[in-house]
This record gives sequence, structure tokens and C-alpha cells, in this order.
Amino acid sequence: MGIFFEFMTTNDALSRPRKFFWSRTVILGSSVLTTFVFIGIAVTFWREYGDSFFKMPASAAYRLLIQATVGPIFMGIYFLWMITIPVMFVLTMMAYVGAQFRRIWLSAGAFVLMGLYWLWLVKLMADGAFD
Repeated sequence: MGIFFEFMTTNDALSRPRKFFWSRTVILGSSVLTTFVFIGIAVTFWREYGDSFFKMPASAAYRLLIQATVGPIFMGIYFLWMITIPVMFVLTMMAYVGAQFRRIWLSAGAFVLMGLYWLWLVKLMADGAFD
């Protein structure tokens, strides 16, 4: 039991090299953002075809895949650049500060917020906000 409390009270984060935290932040960020991109694709497919998911024609699947991946990027850069640039700047700074000060929760929060921004863009595309 004493080992458990000793582990909880020691701060071994300061003894690890800074490169470890950068690689951990990159791995965390890429996995979180990849998860949110897959969630956006799944939501788009479920919204359009729902129960008849396996009866979908290949051309419709290709169109939906493009709509769920390239569409939010284009819409975020071309139409909503006045929102996207400040949001991405703030979230990037959160991830950077989290990696610099060795606070994984701050970096994780920034990447989750980036993923939620991605899902919001996917929702705008699916609702036909820019048709």
C-alpha cells in the first residue's frame, strides 16, 4: 500500500525528456482527430441511409464520403474562414501549451474541441447550409 501512495505523490513527469511529451501529444491528437473524422463519416452515412445502409449504391457512398471528409475542410476554409482561423489558432495554442507545460489534459481538451468543431462542420454540410 505504501508503494501506491509513493507513486501518487512523486512527480516523475518532470524527470522525463520534453521530446516524450511532444510525441505523446502528437499521438494523442492524431488519434482523437481520426476518431472524430470517422464519427463524422458514420453520422453522415447513418443520416442519409439509416436502416438500408448495406443497400446503398456505390456512387452514393462515394458522394457521401467526399461530403463527410473534403466538404468540411472546404467549407471551413472558404466560407467560414473568419471563424475557422481564430478557432484553430486558439486550439493549436492550447495543444502547444499543454505539451510545453506537460499537461496532457489541456492538449486532450484542445483536440476534443477540434473534433467537435469538425463534427459541427459535418452537420452544417449534412443540413445543406451552403447549398
